[in-house]
Amino acid sequence: MIALLFVAAAIPVWIDADPSVMRGGHEVDDGFALIQAFHSPELAIRGISIVGGNAPLEQALTIGREMVEKFGPKGMRVSMGLAEALRKEKLTVLALGPATNVAAMLKEHPELAKRITKIIAVAGRRPGQRFTSGAGKRSFRDFNFERDPQAFQTILDSGVPLVLAPWEISSKVWLTKADMDRLRPGNAAVEYLYEPVMDWLALWKERFGVDGFNPFDTLAIGYLTARKGFTCEVLPVEIQTHPDDTGAAGAKPYLIVSPTLKSKHRVEYCSDAGPQFKPHLLHRLN
Repeated sequence: MIALLFVAAAIPVWIDADPSVMRGGHEVDDGFALIQAFHSPELAIRGISIVGGNAPLEQALTIGREMVEKFGPKGMRVSMGLAEALRKEKLTVLALGPATNVAAMLKEHPELAKRITKIIAVAGRRPGQRFTSGAGKRSFRDFNFERDPQAFQTILDSGVPLVLAPWEISSKVWLTKADMDRLRPGNAAVEYLYEPVMDWLALWKERFGVDGFNPFDTLAIGYLTARKGFTCEVLPVEIQTHPDDTGAAGAKPYLIVSPTLKSKHRVEYCSDAGPQFKPHLLHRLN
């Protein structure tokens, strides 16, 4: 008898990110997600582009280029050529920051929408859901969505399959100083992240009273690399306007999913990653 071993082909992906790995209490989750992706054999990374978000565009570009040069696939450079890449093959797009770049490509090249297998974005919420941590006295924003709501409307209208890896799923995963200290010895990527992470942890402790942080963007990568443990469902989605839930005056847009919505648009909404995701993430960071 001959036993045949079938190995799944790596998924061709394009990553659009807004890295801000630097000292001073800046978000570090894009940095974690990039390292995670670089260490994931399930992914064939065809390109990486940068969008302004957690850091201004020029600053994010500098950080992105540095990370790709230090830790990315050999010979890869930060690029803006998503349309060119899509003409060569179908791609899954990981939108880790505001969806501005992805929406601009869809507007300029609507014929390429059918070349995108799906877009995985870090955004979205259920009705009435507040983004809180610790004692829950402070709310934070659905940042990637709120930076460019129209970009998400463009994606919805394009008909490209959209997966949401929102706050709900990432809020169940915590990274701590102890995690970083275990990973740090002999690990150049974690060493690169370490001091910015310490500042980020200090900020979460000050603002929310918690000893850890949620690695938001890593869940979007995990949808492709650790999908078996994820809980996701297809739900109607629409952009609605409601009072600002962060305490600011006025109203703001929300990307809402709910089975009761009368919307023509649908997304795959992920709400849980399962207990195996954190060990998976730590393994990939290592």
